[in-house]
Amino acid sequence: MLPSSIRPTVSETTITKVTRLFNGTLTDILNELLQNARRAGAEQIRIDYEPRAEGSIRLTIHDDGSGIEDPAKLLTLGSSGWDSEIQGREDPAGMGVFSLAGREVTISSRHALHDHGWAVAIPADAWTGEADLALVPADHPIGTMIAFSVSDDQEHHLTTAIKAAAKYYPQQVMMNGVPCPQEAFLAEALHIVEWRGSRIGVFAGSNPHGSPTANFHGLTITGSLGRLSEPLNGQSFHARIDIGDTPELQLVLPARKEFMVNACHAELKIACERAIFETIAQRPSHRLSFEQWQRAAELGISMPEAEQVLIHWQPGEQDYRNSGSGYSVTAVTDRSILVEEDEIFIEQPMDRALTGNALRPHLLEPHQGYGGYSWYDALPKLHDIAFVVATDDGDIRIATGDENRQVLTSDIKAGSITCHWAVTLRDGTTDRHSIATDLAFSMDEQGWSTELDDMGIAWTPQRGLDPAQLVGLLQAVCFSPSDDCGADSWDTQQERFLCEARSRARSVLLSADEAIIDDIRELIASNRWRLPQGRAVAIAVDRDTIEVSLGALPEAA
Repeated sequence: MLPSSIRPTVSETTITKVTRLFNGTLTDILNELLQNARRAGAEQIRIDYEPRAEGSIRLTIHDDGSGIEDPAKLLTLGSSGWDSEIQGREDPAGMGVFSLAGREVTISSRHALHDHGWAVAIPADAWTGEADLALVPADHPIGTMIAFSVSDDQEHHLTTAIKAAAKYYPQQVMMNGVPCPQEAFLAEALHIVEWRGSRIGVFAGSNPHGSPTANFHGLTITGSLGRLSEPLNGQSFHARIDIGDTPELQLVLPARKEFMVNACHAELKIACERAIFETIAQRPSHRLSFEQWQRAAELGISMPEAEQVLIHWQPGEQDYRNSGSGYSVTAVTDRSILVEEDEIFIEQPMDRALTGNALRPHLLEPHQGYGGYSWYDALPKLHDIAFVVATDDGDIRIATGDENRQVLTSDIKAGSITCHWAVTLRDGTTDRHSIATDLAFSMDEQGWSTELDDMGIAWTPQRGLDPAQLVGLLQAVCFSPSDDCGADSWDTQQERFLCEARSRARSVLLSADEAIIDDIRELIASNRWRLPQGRAVAIAVDRDTIEVSLGALPEAA
């Protein structure tokens, strides 16, 4: 017959698994024992260690706390023995000493209410509750001493572990008679707020991976509590908490290495977010996105709109390695214009067309994160870039997003090339502009290819376009290295592309003889390091012979 009711309980066999509650690291052990000493009211903790003859290291921890009143509760799994005040404030699990399970341990203590102390020796195999342990009288001062051994291969970790456990501990820790270095957990915070008995600090920069973000009386925890980065070369911030008297903020037992995900933890995350926004609000200006700015307002943090700065416009490049390189932030003025994004084969010749033009310094990159700010939404916008190439067979219009756009079926020397664009002004009206230029590109009819073979080139000689300049533009528009694990290196892919681009540039801009001369000149230039310094070299080559002569450099006039 089924029972009428059931209730949660703990199996008596749980104690047999006690050696698996903790992973047995020095860090776990030190953190647990130091927490117990603190709860006992210790003002100073001494940690001494010395090598043993058998090759191990004996570690002894002394504290001057109130001592252990009931030795039986010390080894009762889940029974902490702490008074109701500590239980309510810190939620002790009654498992700390079991971090030593599986080790040979000696414990001696004397409680402040007792006239005499006691001691117990716990063999390594006696933690599972299968045998009684003899409790003997001991002449011990008020406080507790715990001693155990670690293997000799842990010696080089020992001092590091002790210093780490003592770093943010609220009481002084002595290691072999020397004070361990200590720091305030929120020492370098830009801003500190009190929150429900704890303290939240906001720090500049991103929190390094593995660095602690929470401090529970010296026991540190990792994991993001709140972070924020301003766009446009702005600053980054992250939050940390120094836990005080916040009992609702619970940690996962027994090791206390992460937070319990509960209502208080959710409130902590929001409080950290608010603290970050408060820090930003204290500065003269900010670069928050419009969405971040709205979130700050939702949390009750009032700030002006973002600083009116944007990035100088630069044409796009296919190679992601160059994307964003050389960009600089500049203040928005009444002459600033946003350039709407277009295809790279349109943007690169547009940039060349505007070289030296008074408009060029005022062109800015759009930043979608700023959409919603009144000053940003009011900025004039440059769009609808097009090139008109005049040929003997009529004009060819090259543009994207244009149903009537055309493509170049071959490379041509054009009669003229004109770059057109439109600017929508603050009042909503549109101005149209044009400028004569010397270069235009077009891609295949689908418009998605970036292959050099699918590009058409139109040019005019008015601005002295040379092969090296054209190669640079072709690379920006077409070179997109493969990241596939089977692909050649970036350098090899680039060199292969440049070889093709140089051949294409020569065929477009130079006569057959000029192309040969330019090819030879580049070959010599790439091997110039082989030529003797301070000497003139003359090379004559025909089908059958190569003549090389050395002479002195001509003297300066």
